[in-house]
Amino acid sequence: AAAPPPRVSVDPAASRHATVIEVRAQDAPGLLFRIGRALEDAGVRVRSAHVSTLGANAVDAFYVTGLDGTRLPAEEAEAVAGKLEETLEA
Repeated sequence: AAAPPPRVSVDPAASRHATVIEVRAQDAPGLLFRIGRALEDAGVRVRSAHVSTLGANAVDAFYVTGLDGTRLPAEEAEAVAGKLEETLEA
């Protein structure tokens, strides 16, 4: 069976101090590197990362802020999540 495509979502209610971006993807060598690079390219700071592997799947949550240390506006958060998903699909 083929692995499901990566899913990236934003959970706006998960934290008062950061924007939470959740990534669900097939686990593979270099996955965290690719995610980290995409977040860096998006110009966000990772305040905290919670990384889990469940069988062959990675379920990771990244608490990110803007360069000023505040939560991302909703539109920016969705744009970052969309770019991250595109990166993982490539």
